Amino acid sequence: MKLELSVGFPSDVLGRYYPNGKLGGLTFDGAPPGNVGQLVLLTVKVERPLREFEVKGQIAWARHKGSLNLKACFGVDFIGDHERLLQFARAELDPAALRLGPRLATDLPVRITHRGVTRKEFLVDLSDGGAFVRSPDPIAVGQEVELHLKPPRALLGFTLTGRVAWQRNTGNSPGFGVEFDAQSVNARPKLEKLLLKLSES
Repeated sequence: MKLELSVGFPSDVLGRYYPNGKLGGLTFDGAPPGNVGQLVLLTVKVERPLREFEVKGQIAWARHKGSLNLKACFGVDFIGDHERLLQFARAELDPAALRLGPRLATDLPVRITHRGVTRKEFLVDLSDGGAFVRSPDPIAVGQEVELHLKPPRALLGFTLTGRVAWQRNTGNSPGFGVEFDAQSVNARPKLEKLLLKLSES
C-alpha cells in the first residue's frame, strides 16, 4: 500500500515524529487507510526546500475520535530507509547533498531585504534554485527574503524572492541558504545569463 505525507518545511516532519517502537514513526491525521500491521510505502514530500523521500513503514496504531480535543489519527512505524529523512528534518545533512542543481562559487555583492530592512552581504555560491549568503547574522529558517543582484558591469540589477532553507552559525563562513520560489520566474532569464557569465569566468 502507498501512503503520502505532504508538509511545508522539514520541521513539520519532526512535529509528526514519535520515538516509540524500534525505529520510531510518523503520526497521520484521520483514519488509517488499512489495518494495523499492514505494510506501506510512505512518500514524504517537503515543499521548502522541495524534496521527496520514500520510506518503508507499517501501520502501528490508530486512535479513533473520542472527544472534541482528540482527533482521529494513526501512526506508521519506520521499518527501514528512514535515516536520511530524519537527518534532513533535523538539518543534519550537508546542504550540498540536498541541492537539485550545481552551484557556482562566487563572491558577488548582494542586497538582502528581510521584513522591510535591507542590508548588504555577499553570495558565496549561486544556482538556478538557490544561493548561500555569507552573513555574520544569519536569518532564521523559514523566513522570506528578497535578493537584489546586480551582475558585474551590468546597468540594471534584478530581484529574486525566496525563503531561508538552512543556516550555519559556526565555522569560518556563517550564513544562510536561500531557496528561490516560483515568484522569481520573471527574473529567471537574467539569473541564467548571470550563471552563464559566472561559469565562463
